[in-house]
This record gives sequence, structure tokens and C-alpha cells, in this order.
Amino acid sequence: MKKLTIKMKITIWFTVFMIILSTVVFVFIALISNSTVSQETRGMLISLVEDNTREVEYDDGEVDIDDDFVSFSNGVYCLVFDSTGKKFSGYAPYTELESQTFENANIRSVSIGKETYLIYDQLITSKKHADLWVRGVVLESGNAITSSAVYRAVLIMLPILIILAAVGGYMFAGRSLHPIKKISKTAEDIGSSGDLSKRIDIDNNGDELYQLAQTFNRMFARLEKNFEAERSFTSDASHELRTPVATILAQCEYAFENASGEQELYEAIGAIQKQGYRISHLIESLLQFTRMEQQTEVISFETVELSKLVSYVCKEYEEIGEKGITLTKFIQPDIIYKVDRTLFSRMLENLIRNAFRYGKDNGTITVSLKESDNAVILSVADDGIGIAPDELSKIWNRFYRADKSRSFAKGTGLGLGLAMVKQIAELHGGKVQAESIPDLGSVFTVELLAEK
Repeated sequence: MKKLTIKMKITIWFTVFMIILSTVVFVFIALISNSTVSQETRGMLISLVEDNTREVEYDDGEVDIDDDFVSFSNGVYCLVFDSTGKKFSGYAPYTELESQTFENANIRSVSIGKETYLIYDQLITSKKHADLWVRGVVLESGNAITSSAVYRAVLIMLPILIILAAVGGYMFAGRSLHPIKKISKTAEDIGSSGDLSKRIDIDNNGDELYQLAQTFNRMFARLEKNFEAERSFTSDASHELRTPVATILAQCEYAFENASGEQELYEAIGAIQKQGYRISHLIESLLQFTRMEQQTEVISFETVELSKLVSYVCKEYEEIGEKGITLTKFIQPDIIYKVDRTLFSRMLENLIRNAFRYGKDNGTITVSLKESDNAVILSVADDGIGIAPDELSKIWNRFYRADKSRSFAKGTGLGLGLAMVKQIAELHGGKVQAESIPDLGSVFTVELLAEK
């Protein structure tokens, strides 16, 4: 059995709802109509009887019925009797209705066969003559014609309204759900072609489907960015590995073919060892990235006195004194924050190593830690070669190393340090930014939002 579409389900639900609503309306109208007809019938009965009582009187001892006396009007019969039951005027559909006991100003019903009549009597008293009675008789469903007309109109209009509602609901549902077709079509095209640059294009009417489409578009954009990053990452990693592997193979071939003594063999093995360490360091860094991205490495947040932790890391690098560079620090005391101690230390170490690598000989590196009203701010500044403005946004990419940096630096890294700094800062809910002037130096700032 073919499953119903959402559009059909909405249409069926809407139609069933309209049928139920129409039934309730019809019953309500019927009840109101019957009540209204009954009230109108009783009102006409009383009104005609009361009007006719003013047209009946005694004249010289004789009953005088004026010409304005109405014997029949709108289904109401009107008769005149004396107290003995003698009829002077009018008629009724059945004699049984004429012989009923008189009851002044009281409407009562009398059944004759399958029909029910209402009777209303009005007494006319006289001091000199016998009392007179004016009786009104009407079929209880006397205005059934009016009720039937109402019923027929309702029975004709309600099905028409139901059909119009069903057709309108079907068209409205189709129009409202049309963006879903676009979403499905775009997703199918992306799945079949692998082109993540495609986006869902629907009218901006601000409804939930537009928001859903925008959510999908943002997801496609992130996927595209991630796939491009992974593609670039794979290409760069292959490039980084190609050089040390080629060096190892070349050294091995040289050692086998040309090494004539222990010294040459030691030199070849040393070169191989150096490249092996480089590959090992690269693989270890890549694994760290993967663990952080896939969240397979357990991140252990704990309350840490950052002031002491930063001081400790700085002290280790103060003792190195690489390239004659002086490391100074300005650390606000007693700054407490919840971090992963190992990752935070690695982030700071990467920033300091980067500053040493690209700092000028006998220069200065300044590490500062302070707490503002809204954030904890860690910065590492150097007076080294700096970064060109067009390269500043690229330094956070993995394996990125500017040509100028390579030519000036005595020893270059893998191009992963700053990318890892950015990754660790984001894992801590913070952000990192860089400011730099070529040939004057750079400042790297990590901002962590203050804990509430």
C-alpha cells in the first residue's frame, strides 16, 4: 500500500476536521432554529389572540365581533366562544381542538394523531353579560417550512464549504510544503554529485521552512569547509611527509652504495634519525589534532591558578635563552580559571616557541596574563620579523608557513603550532587573534570568557 504524502495527510486531516465542524454547526443551527421557530410560533399565537380580544365585545346584549377580527393568520386559527362553549366565530382544523377546556393565558399542547397543536385562551370578562373566550390554535411545527428552508440551505452550503476547504487545503498544503521539495532535491543533488557548494534557494518569508533551509545551508557550508580543510590537510600532510621520507631513502641508498667508512655511515644514520624524529613529531601532532577534533581525547577541566601555571611555563623558557632572546612576564596574581592543565600549557608553549622561532636575535618576548571584567586575557608579544597583512588570516591554517618566515627563521616548525593554539582556545570556549607589523613584531592574544 502506497504511503500517504504529508500534503495528503494534511488535506485529509483538514477535511475531517471541517466535516466534524460542519456537523457540529448543523446540529447547533438545527437546535437554534427549532428553538427560534418554537418561540416565534408561540409569539404569533399570543399576539393574534390578544389583538383579537380587542375586537370582541357586547352590543345591546349581543356578541359583536368587529370586522378587524382575524380568524386565520400565519398558520394561527382564532375562535370566539362563550363560557358554555358556544362558538361565535372562527374555526379549527379539528373539532377536538374546539372542545378543549378553557385555561386563561396558558399555552398548552394537544396531540391529534401524529400532529401536535398549541392552544392559547384569553378570557374577556363582562359585568352584565356572560364571559367570552378567544382561543388561538396553531400547529406546533407551524413554521416547519421556514425550518426546512434553513435546513436545506445549510445542507447545500456545508458540503460546498467542505469541498472548497478540502481543495483549498490541498493547494495551500502543496504551496506551503513546496520548499521541502527544494530541500529534498538539493540534498539529493549534493548526494549524487558530491558538490557541497550547492545551496537551497527558497523565498525569504521568515517561516519555519525557510529557517530549516537556512540551517541546511549553514550545515552544507560547514561540511564544504571541513571537506576542503581535510582535502588541504591531506595534501599538506603528504607534502610534509614526502620530504623526510625522500631524505631517508636517499641517505639509505647513499649509505649502501657510497659509504666507505664508519664516519659516513654515522652521518647517514644521523640524517635518517633526524628525519625520523621529524616524522614522529608530525604524526604525534596530527594524532593530537584528530583526538581534539573527534573528542576522543578526554579533556579534563579543573580549577587552576593560571597565574602560577603561566609563571611556571615562562620560567622553563627563561632558562633556555635561545638566540639571546630575553623573556619577560607581567602576570596578574591570583587568577583562577577552569581549564585543562595539559592543553593550556601546550597552547602557551606553542605561542612562546613560535615567538622564539620568529623573534630576532637578542630580542625580547613579553608574556602577560590579566583578568578584566569579562575575560581572562593571555598574550605573547615578540619584536621579531612580523607577519604580512595578507598572510595574517592564514597563519591559523595547519601546515601554513609564510615564505618570508621561512627565509628569516633559522629553524622552521611543521606549521601546526598556531593551528593547535586556535583549536585549544576554542575548546576552552575562547578565541585567539593576532596583530602584527612586518619587521617590528607580533602580538598573539588568547581571550577566555570570565566564568559566571
